[in-house]
Amino acid sequence: MSRVVTSLSAGLLAGAFSIVVPVAIWPGEAKLTAPLFCSYAVTEPVVVSDTFHDSEGTSTNYTLYCVGDHGILTNEGFALPMLVMLTAHIVIATTLVLLAISFKRGTEPTHEPDPHVSTEDYFEH
Repeated sequence: MSRVVTSLSAGLLAGAFSIVVPVAIWPGEAKLTAPLFCSYAVTEPVVVSDTFHDSEGTSTNYTLYCVGDHGILTNEGFALPMLVMLTAHIVIATTLVLLAISFKRGTEPTHEPDPHVSTEDYFEH
């Protein structure tokens, strides 16, 4: 049970840190969620970044659009694709930690019984 708790907590922590990937490093990762959000008529995912400048500074928004033939376009936003990506990151990180812990415990030497103690010492005749 402690392996699962350790794996889950490590997975949650790694998943929380992985939020940087879709926002700062590779916003196009949202395209991977397109099969969940794009319908049959609009199958081509496109991630668009909009940068705004105002008195408070510069901000960038990312939006997942699904594009189809003849100019069909649906705006899927970025919040739901972001939650799906965060969930996937947490599941992947938790699985990797659980596998690493299981592998580590599987390679530890097992304790063999003391060869100098016989089973006759434990049982009465």
